[in-house]
Amino acid sequence: MIQPTRTAGGIAALALLFATAAHLLLVPAAALAAGSLALFLFWRGWRFERNLVAVVTSLAVTRDLDRTILRQGATASVRVRVDCTVPAGMTVHVRDVPPVVAVGDGSLCESGEAVAYTIRLMAPGETAFGGIELMARDAFFTRTLPCRRFDAPHLRAFPVGIPEAGRGIGSRGEGTEVNRKAALAGQDIRGFRAYQRGDDPRLVDWKVTARRDSLYVREPTGLEGGAPLIAVDLPTGDLERFSRFSMAVYGAIEGAITSPDGCSLLVVAGPGIVGFLPRVLSSQEAFAVLGGSGPRKPHTFLYRAPGPVVLAERARVNGRGMGPEEQVFCERLGGVLSTFAGASSAPFATAVRAVLDRARATDIWVYSLLLEGDRSHLIQLIHEAKVQGMRVTLRAPAGAGTLPGVDAVEDL
Repeated sequence: MIQPTRTAGGIAALALLFATAAHLLLVPAAALAAGSLALFLFWRGWRFERNLVAVVTSLAVTRDLDRTILRQGATASVRVRVDCTVPAGMTVHVRDVPPVVAVGDGSLCESGEAVAYTIRLMAPGETAFGGIELMARDAFFTRTLPCRRFDAPHLRAFPVGIPEAGRGIGSRGEGTEVNRKAALAGQDIRGFRAYQRGDDPRLVDWKVTARRDSLYVREPTGLEGGAPLIAVDLPTGDLERFSRFSMAVYGAIEGAITSPDGCSLLVVAGPGIVGFLPRVLSSQEAFAVLGGSGPRKPHTFLYRAPGPVVLAERARVNGRGMGPEEQVFCERLGGVLSTFAGASSAPFATAVRAVLDRARATDIWVYSLLLEGDRSHLIQLIHEAKVQGMRVTLRAPAGAGTLPGVDAVEDL
């Protein structure tokens, strides 16, 4: 839908003023002026739509890439040019729309100009561009129009660790950009978080505080006593949501491996461990674990949390202050819980305990979308981390909530 500019808004306000004067003061000339201005705006709107149709009809998009088959996480250079017929009195700008699973934005350009930018595909599979966005404007109206039909060429991204037909992975990592520089001296900063009561005032970062207009403190990795463990809860759902989730995870991993401590990586899908790296030395290794992973449905569910440890604790119910019927009920419930806790082997809890022992981390970052459904595996993971005295940071979308035992929540 077309939007009026300030000029058209001023003319509409003037026409309304004339119409009001004609109605209240019974001035025929004011009514004639109001009608003339209204007809003028309708004519300008019709002319704008006619010119916009002419622009869309004459559109020609040329998009070139240095490669259309690449590995997940690799970059591709895009060069796009848009040609169209621009009517007199109208300005046209075009923005290229990258694939939904890609990181990178095309800049605005005018007709006949060529722009170049870089994209990084964050999810495996076949994908295409989202077309272009056409932004047309004249003195009275403006409109942004998406044109989805210009989606060529299609791209194909192979997961890291899976060779292409007739080719191996190679030693160059297919263009994956890895910054291997690490700090040689001093204390590295893992990141920043919102100030909490009890934080050391000396850790307040005043530059970030000034930009965010809220107190933020530095989180030095040198004081954590070891590399953090990044735990990724693979979500279910559409590919676009998973790709955006992967971007945040990859960013955290690349930031952690450049620090002196590095990081460990744990990937789970429900109560099942998909992959584990006790120490991530490069982003290539992380892509090898996460690369073949996509939105997936857990094969098993727990539907209880956090496991036999808490069940055994609940079995020891104190019946003091209760009536005879409540005491009998608590005794029977305690017996059932004790039997269930003793008979349950809790394979997921055992596997998580072994992972935490190997990671030897004092801090765990849990990445999850916190979707509706069974979250027992996350609660059990957090419980096992708290048993070992780890600090748990949950990184989830804003407004998704939190989980028991979490020390801090950060927005993705």
